[in-house]
Amino acid sequence: MYSFTKPKPKPLFKEDTKLWLIFYFISILLFVGFSVFLLLKAYFYNKDTQQINKETIYLKQKILKLNTQKELIFLQKTLYENIQIKNSVIKTSIKNLLDLIPDPITLDKFLLSQNKLIIYGITPTKDVYNMLMLPPLESIFEKTQTYFYQLPNGWYKFKSINTIKADNAYN
Repeated sequence: MYSFTKPKPKPLFKEDTKLWLIFYFISILLFVGFSVFLLLKAYFYNKDTQQINKETIYLKQKILKLNTQKELIFLQKTLYENIQIKNSVIKTSIKNLLDLIPDPITLDKFLLSQNKLIIYGITPTKDVYNMLMLPPLESIFEKTQTYFYQLPNGWYKFKSINTIKADNAYN
């Protein structure tokens, strides 16, 4: 057979089909690219979520530790304030006690505990002690005992033990 026209090569796909296939492959590439983008976003989101969860656990532990330290500090503050109050009361008590000492009597030392006061000193006579020192002590303390020792010069060395009931003492 013989033809008057020269044969032309026949393309595998027509122009319309090529255009359609190009759009189809572009669509598939966009879909795959968007899927990969979403997968990467989900992966990084999960990674960030895990990191935030770890930080949250760490911060909760730190908050618990800080709360414990805060409670300890408040406890120490309360203890410090109580000590300051007790020191102030003791300071006032000592000042008042020293104000009780009349001029003729000289103190050697005194020991102050929570419910007991022991006074050592020198007095010219027992009567001076009994008139000037004993009444204020008896008004403050529940029980007062005084022991006198005569010195060679005629004066008296004394030891006075004064006690208060434990429930009346400062705590």
